[in-house]
Amino acid sequence: IENRLSDEKLLALLHEAQDAAGDGAKLTGQLLAFGRRQPLNPELVDVGGLVSGFANLLRRTLGETIELRTIVNGTSNEALVDASQLQNALLNLALNARDAMPRGGKLTIDISRVKLDVDYAQMYPHVRTGDYVLISVTDTGTGMTPEVKEKAFEPFFTTKGVGSGTGLGLSMVYGFAKQSGGNIQLYSEPGQGTSVRIFLPATQRANAGMGLQDDGSRKVAEIPGGTEKILVVEDDPRVRRVAVSRLTDFGYSIIEASNGVEALDRLAQNDDIALLFTDIVMPGGMTGDELAAEVRTRRPNIRVLFTSGYAEPAIAGRELAQSGSWLKKPYTARELAVRLRELLD
Repeated sequence: IENRLSDEKLLALLHEAQDAAGDGAKLTGQLLAFGRRQPLNPELVDVGGLVSGFANLLRRTLGETIELRTIVNGTSNEALVDASQLQNALLNLALNARDAMPRGGKLTIDISRVKLDVDYAQMYPHVRTGDYVLISVTDTGTGMTPEVKEKAFEPFFTTKGVGSGTGLGLSMVYGFAKQSGGNIQLYSEPGQGTSVRIFLPATQRANAGMGLQDDGSRKVAEIPGGTEKILVVEDDPRVRRVAVSRLTDFGYSIIEASNGVEALDRLAQNDDIALLFTDIVMPGGMTGDELAAEVRTRRPNIRVLFTSGYAEPAIAGRELAQSGSWLKKPYTARELAVRLRELLD
């Protein structure tokens, strides 16, 4: 009997040692990923197809109280990436989103093609211009304060309780995106939710038909401009500065404001504003859709163009914004110029 009890104790200790070794291996892998030294096996991947096929597993992970939506825009969403590591990154983001929505909510994974231009790179100097496949993972959870956002990608930083996480989930995703030749950005508002955006370089096959010459020169169609007066409302000074610069280059006359209350003051002082260009989620007690509703009451003829860092405006429950015209951040100068003329003409 003593020998049997002794064997059971040894077996229990062995299992504990194996579990500890497994945890250590996982921790080492996450640190290697953050340090961009995790071995990758990149292959040509249809990101939209991969996410769609992975959705059922994510649904089981999220539970019944969280609604998962996957949105695939277009058919040219191919990137050279390690598929298993991409799935691992998405799983980490889904787990973070689940923890941020203890009472349930919505998680949206949006896949699309984007072109990051020079203006965008000026706002974010570590970003390279070019064509990317963008994966936006957006939740309706508690969101992050500016202080938390600033440290979100740091290894071992976590807002969870002891034993609830290592603080390496977002760090691993960051390292994976960087090692894949891409980039990652975090957009979050307290009480509204969080959107993590992974940019993966699009493959040459996906670039086909983009209207570019292969001799090193680019066929660039003329960007449409105008002379109307536009009211730009954006709380981020850096983003507002770039937007104003773009619009001024297009020929427009610009009035700018940092929040909804200030925008209404500018509206009262200028009776010839033709279009309101506003962010949706802003501090100061008035959101972009609430501002638009008030502007439309005072000036019914003013056109409205929303912009949002979320995968879609409706993710924050903005029904008015959803019914209006909007641009998803990041947007290029050409996309902005074309959309403006569509509204103003």
